Amino acid sequence: MKGKRTIRRTLLRWRIALGGMAWWKFAVLLFAATFAAKLAALLLFGLTTEIGAEDLDPGRAGRVGWFVAIVVAPLLETLIAQGLVIWIVRKALPGSFLWPVVFSAVVFGGGHQASPLYLVCMLLAGAVWAFGYLSRLDRKGFAQAFWLVFLVHALNNALAFLI
Repeated sequence: MKGKRTIRRTLLRWRIALGGMAWWKFAVLLFAATFAAKLAALLLFGLTTEIGAEDLDPGRAGRVGWFVAIVVAPLLETLIAQGLVIWIVRKALPGSFLWPVVFSAVVFGGGHQASPLYLVCMLLAGAVWAFGYLSRLDRKGFAQAFWLVFLVHALNNALAFLI
C-alpha cells in the first residue's frame, strides 16, 4: 500500500531530515531529543522503581572533575560508542541502520551502570546519539557527525555537572 506509515518509514524520513539540516538545528534537536529520551525513561521506570540514593550522587562531580566530565568523557565515549562501534557494525552488517544504533546504545549504556534507572536513561540517550550520528555521517561525513554528537554530549554532561 503506497503511502502507508510505518515506524521504519518514519525513521528513514527523520534520518534524511537530520542528515540535511543546518548543524546548529541538528545540535539543538539532538539535545532536545536526548532530554526527551531521559524524561521518558524517568517517567516509565522512575515512577515504578522509585529513585533511590544510588541514583543521586552529589559527590560524583567532585570526584570526577569538570574537565573529565565535560571534555574527556564525551570525547572518548563518542569516539568509542558511536565512532568505533558503528564503524565495526557497519563493516559486519553493511546496509543496516538499526543494528549499529542498537549496538552503539548498548555499549554506551553499558558504560553507565550507576543504577538500573541510570542505565536505562543512558541506553536511550545512546540510541538518540547513535541515530543522530549515523544520520549525519551518511550525509556530511565523519568529522561533522563526530563533533556535533560530541558537542551535544558535552553540553549534556555540563548541564548534569552544574545541577
